[in-house]
Amino acid sequence: MPHDPLRVSLDDLHSAETRGKWWLVGAAWSGDPLVEAQENSKRASTRQNSDENVLLKLAKRQGMNTDIRRSIFVVLMSSDVRPTKSCLQSC
Repeated sequence: MPHDPLRVSLDDLHSAETRGKWWLVGAAWSGDPLVEAQENSKRASTRQNSDENVLLKLAKRQGMNTDIRRSIFVVLMSSDVRPTKSCLQSC
């Protein structure tokens, strides 16, 4: 009878002290995955807000004097896709 490999990640090994060794038979796991997901989303939104504030300050220093121009600047600078020359010329 073939055995399936365990899907133990490096994160599971690092967090074994707090979450428990779930891959061992009879091991207890403590923690609420919903609470952990909420904490992770709060950290991500805080990080996103701080990045956005930095970009807004940079837009103001570049002389963008309206909210719309600053918003477009933030969207372009925070996107993963590099803008093309035609996009930059239209701004």
